[in-house]
Amino acid sequence: MNTVQEILQKNYKDLLNHNIQTAKIDSEVILANILNTTRINLITKQDITLNKEQEDLFSKLVERRKQKEPVAYILNKKEFWNENYFVDKRVLIPRPETEILIELLLKKIKDKNKAYKVLDLGCGSGCLLISFLKEMRKSQGMGVDISSNALEVAKKNIELHNLNNRAKLMRLDLLTLHTKDKFDVIFSNPPYLSSSDYAKLSDDVKNFEPKQALVGGFNGVLYYKKIITLAQSALKKNGYLALELGDRQYRTISKLLQDHSFRILDKYQLINNEIRCILAAKM
Repeated sequence: MNTVQEILQKNYKDLLNHNIQTAKIDSEVILANILNTTRINLITKQDITLNKEQEDLFSKLVERRKQKEPVAYILNKKEFWNENYFVDKRVLIPRPETEILIELLLKKIKDKNKAYKVLDLGCGSGCLLISFLKEMRKSQGMGVDISSNALEVAKKNIELHNLNNRAKLMRLDLLTLHTKDKFDVIFSNPPYLSSSDYAKLSDDVKNFEPKQALVGGFNGVLYYKKIITLAQSALKKNGYLALELGDRQYRTISKLLQDHSFRILDKYQLINNEIRCILAAKM
């Protein structure tokens, strides 16, 4: 039997040989999960010897990582906004930059006790909707997605976070969606990759994550016109619209917002100067 230190060293090298650039982090995260501890706490457990069952499970999971399967799917778990969410191949893996949408909203909302009505368009795992509702404890929300598979995952996460009484889900197509309801907040991380951007993605993404949740038509902006048009009628006056954008899309989206009576309140810029998230208000 191997110690924590020995098995990590061996598998780290093995993953590197399979061209896994995040080999060290991945092997540590997988082992920490098996030992029911955190990656940081592994430092204090270097001399602990694993039993056969733990070693076998670790080898099995590392084998899946060698095939480029993302760690989040291997462990059925991804952290978002300091909470764990269940994820599998039915939904996109939540990304840290998507948390910025919550940040931008919370910066503007002074009173967290206010009861907001919120709509998450293309909700996927439900992480955005759930994170917002956990911050805004008197608010209620609806998550919409075209994928019944994704909605099954979102339902599981809503139950996991005890939000059945405040979060509802509906299977609807963003491109044909109409609503007479009025909302205080609408947010969306829609499919925004162009066909050419999708072709350049790594195997980790292309071979495992749902294409439907990634590609927004030929040029990537297919869903934004619909979302912004819908938000124009479905948002209350001064209501917030928070959107995640793809690369080189800010100019097109900001023009669309302007044409539909929105003003941009805030934006988040990446280190490469691309605008990734924007917050707008309905005038």
